Parts: sequence; structure tokens; C-alpha cells
Amino acid sequence: MKNILIPTDFSEESLNVLDDYLVSSDDDKINVLFFHAIKLSDSITDLLLLSRRTKEIEKIPQSFRNYCVCIQEEFSKVDTVKFQYFYGHTMAIFRNFMEANAIDLIVYDPLITLAKVSRSSINPYEIIDKSTSLKWHPSAGARQMNIIRRESNPTIADIYQ
Repeated sequence: MKNILIPTDFSEESLNVLDDYLVSSDDDKINVLFFHAIKLSDSITDLLLLSRRTKEIEKIPQSFRNYCVCIQEEFSKVDTVKFQYFYGHTMAIFRNFMEANAIDLIVYDPLITLAKVSRSSINPYEIIDKSTSLKWHPSAGARQMNIIRRESNPTIADIYQ
């Protein structure tokens, strides 16, 4: 079973990266972990209340939740789909996050600009690019084929908006 990590801002573009990967992969079973990176605060009060953060959780749109359910129904190889905020901005914290979640592969598209979900959101690509972990992103050819495929067949993200 392969555990993959995908950065997201809950937009359709960031979700379509998973579609691209699933169509091209020959993995038997996959666990998907979407994440959004947030810089860890220096405030002691914020750190003490970190486990009780609900304002970030409220920013997860229902369309994203629907997508997570539907992707499991459409692709039998997808075992679980989860979301987690990554709090931090250093390589050491990112390595610990990857290790704690037993991540085998980072799936992302460096051509997609992820929007900030909150004031504290950071660009995860800086950390991902420095990481020595295995990475996958769609090639230009695969991206072109995917555009053609989407014009004739809408993706799950298109349907469940």
C-alpha cells in the first residue's frame, strides 16, 4: 500500500492532480493525505491552543469533502482519503510530518499556484522542493491529455462542486 501526500488549497486544480496520478499509476492500493501548510506561530498562547483550532477546519469547503468521498467510490485503488493541516515551515518539521504519516510519495503540480487559505498559510512547494522524498507531477504531455479528457468527460471535482 502506497501513502501519498498532496498539497491543496481546496481548489479544483489542486484536486485534479490526484485524478492525473490515479489515471497514470499502476498501484494496487493508495492512501491519500491532502495537506495545507500553515506557519507555526511564535505566540505561546497560540501554541497552547493549537489542538483546538477550528477556524482552519471551517475553511474546508463542502465540495472538497464531497470530492474525497467520491474519489474513493470511483477508484477502487483508493483506500483512504484524509486531510490534515501541516503546522510548520522547516525541513525538520516536514520530515517528521512525512515520517509520522508514513508518506511514500509526494504528488503535486508545480505549475499550480496554491492560494492562501488563511493569513498564516505558506507555500508548501518551497519545502517540497527541498525534500529528498520521491515526487510525482504530471508531465506536459499528460497534462495536455488530461485537458482533452476533461473537455469530453468532466472530472469528479467538476461534478461535485
